[in-house]
Amino acid sequence: MLKKRTTALLLCFCVFCCLSILIAAQPVYAQDGYQKNPVDYREIDDYLRSAVDNAHIPGMSVTIVNKDAVLFSGNYGDCESSETPFYLGSVSKSFTAVCIMQLVEQGKVDLNAPVSAYLPGATDGDRISVSQLLNHTSGLGQYQTLENYKIVKEQGVHHYANVNYSLLGEIIEAVSGELYSDYLTKNLFEPLQLSHTAATQDESEKNGLIDGYTNYWGFNIKTSHKYPSSKDDWITVPAGYISSSTEDLGKYLQMYLNRGSGILSESSIDTMFYGDTIYVDGDIPYWYGYGWTRIEAPLSEPVLQHNGLVETGNACIFLLPESSLAMAVTANVNDYFAANAMIDSLGWGVALMLLGDAPNEISGSTYALNHLWLNLTMLAVLTIAIIPLCRLSKYRERVQLLRGNKLPGVYALIGLHFLLPAFLLMAVPVFLKIPLWVVQAFVPDVFLTIIVSAVLLLAVGFLKGGILWAHKKTIRTRQVSGGGHGSSGYAPDCSS
Repeated sequence: MLKKRTTALLLCFCVFCCLSILIAAQPVYAQDGYQKNPVDYREIDDYLRSAVDNAHIPGMSVTIVNKDAVLFSGNYGDCESSETPFYLGSVSKSFTAVCIMQLVEQGKVDLNAPVSAYLPGATDGDRISVSQLLNHTSGLGQYQTLENYKIVKEQGVHHYANVNYSLLGEIIEAVSGELYSDYLTKNLFEPLQLSHTAATQDESEKNGLIDGYTNYWGFNIKTSHKYPSSKDDWITVPAGYISSSTEDLGKYLQMYLNRGSGILSESSIDTMFYGDTIYVDGDIPYWYGYGWTRIEAPLSEPVLQHNGLVETGNACIFLLPESSLAMAVTANVNDYFAANAMIDSLGWGVALMLLGDAPNEISGSTYALNHLWLNLTMLAVLTIAIIPLCRLSKYRERVQLLRGNKLPGVYALIGLHFLLPAFLLMAVPVFLKIPLWVVQAFVPDVFLTIIVSAVLLLAVGFLKGGILWAHKKTIRTRQVSGGGHGSSGYAPDCSS
């Protein structure tokens, strides 16, 4: 009898454990007491599950909050918990802006003061104000670093550049007398109880940082995170390498919804969102403030938002102040020509659902078609580079039939093997509007295709040049041995 009772208890315990695991794996839903637009969170979960599959996202986490509670928490693919940290990319900029506004409130930083007031000797420091760094109107270049920055654009006009926020990180350290990571931890992470948020690589990994992926020719390959190794990197920690979980981001966003929560004053938040914003024209115009963009038309209410991208992941945050809702989305893949845009679209899709509108469609065919045309383009480039190598023996035969007066045409053919690589190395950055070193970091399959094709074309060019040189040497040798008279002993040119 005791044995049967023990067995029954063990079975009950096992069933309890299994149910606990299943419940933990399900998305969390909560009912908001009042919402401007009632939301079906199960519909949002279905939408996200479909979108993650169609966009081939290895792991994603989404958290939706109001001022007081978590309304939705869903984790997909490799991500098993909303406590899992991801690198945030440029979402980090809003954290940096908060730190600056704290120092403004303490009277340690003046938004209108020149950068040189806090960083003596800074390049163009007398011509750039702190506020211009915050809203990207400093005139600094998009691909500059702390090592080579200077004014190259029109000031007062929005020109997005990571180096603006790298400089803000330097100002935070100079004014506070603390490392950027220490200041953040003491003044933001700890007060908000962001236990899975960090501003160093060691702490990020200790918190359980998720693996990252980069897409190669349509396949997501696990890739080591490229954490900044120095302050001279293009993307520094203040500009893009804070790590956080969506659970923590939910708490961070609630700080804004609650108008500061003791971290910032209401006036500082209004300054970040509305005070010194710059209008940016485009297909959908927006205003850029301090670490946040604000989009109004054609939405039913204003939405504050910011995206982030690193070599191994994506993130985006949304605030709907009128509805008192906020959302964080993190994904662990960088797929420049397909999934990245789809992640942005699905984030907006959920935001539209929170506004009571229909979401964006995230179709699997979009992913397939984008990679199909890209792969076909890269295959065409590789084919152009490989064909001359395969036809090298034919080239040798033709050269051996040539006489001296036909050689200029061969020179032009060889010249193409040097012009085409130069075209590839210059035209692709122009087409993508990013330097080749950024292509290497963010679109590595395109970079590899360019480099392999360029090397093949150059190698065959040198081989063809060598074959032609050997042929001319043979002609000269035979002419000398024949005394320069009579037939050269060559067959007539039949190449035409």
